[in-house]
Amino acid sequence: MKFTKILFAGIFAFSLATSAVAQDQEMTMDEYKAQLAEWQQREADANAAITKCEGETGTLKDEVASLDGQVKNTWDEIYNLVGGKDAVDAYKGELDALEAEVDGLAALSPEELFKRRKEIDALEEKLNGMKDNPVYALTEMQNKVASIEGKIARLRDSMPAAMYDEYTVARGDYLWKIAKSDDIYGDPFQWVRIYSYNRDQIKNPDMIFPDQIFKIQRGVGPAEYLVKKGDYLYKIAGNEEVLGDPTKWTQIYEQNKNVVGDDPNMIYPYQVLKLPE
Repeated sequence: MKFTKILFAGIFAFSLATSAVAQDQEMTMDEYKAQLAEWQQREADANAAITKCEGETGTLKDEVASLDGQVKNTWDEIYNLVGGKDAVDAYKGELDALEAEVDGLAALSPEELFKRRKEIDALEEKLNGMKDNPVYALTEMQNKVASIEGKIARLRDSMPAAMYDEYTVARGDYLWKIAKSDDIYGDPFQWVRIYSYNRDQIKNPDMIFPDQIFKIQRGVGPAEYLVKKGDYLYKIAGNEEVLGDPTKWTQIYEQNKNVVGDDPNMIYPYQVLKLPE
């Protein structure tokens, strides 16, 4: 409003100056008085308009204050429904901490992510559990959770499906010898691991050929299982990290007939089995 008054004052001053110039140009006293009266009326009209605007501005400020009060009351009601503002702040703090962990994992290489995929699983499980909190009903929190879910999805996309090195078969090699090598497994009994992991290339474990390139498994992927001593299909299927239901052992068998063979009761340590989705 101060600017408006200054503007009108400037216009008025300019008008007086214009009138003075006009007077220098042989303006009569009557003409001068008439023009002065016109500008005085304009100034009075402008001041009246300013006063009216100031009144309307005051009314609008009152309305805005009233609306702000209504908004605050509405938010207070919403906070009460979800457990109070402290509960909302605590929930947001948990989300921020969880997101910071996800962002920290994003700085790792794909190979490191693969090794720490259980941490990613745990974070995703925690995030899903937070959806049961009443605070999740707030749109802001739903958007925040969706953003973190997107980051976790990008972590998974950047991970390799499995981790392996490659080994080129040399003349005189056989699976026992390869597995025994210190830079492979350092354990000849793990020849079964090489054999089962490369069944697409190895039809007979006693017959491998120079220049074949085998995958040397370095990490067990999420859709793979490395058989341990004492394992059998019923037990593996019952593992919570596999299928969580021992009666589904037949699904594992059907998926791995080319590795297990005709007898599902005969599986061996270090066999690599593919898991059904």
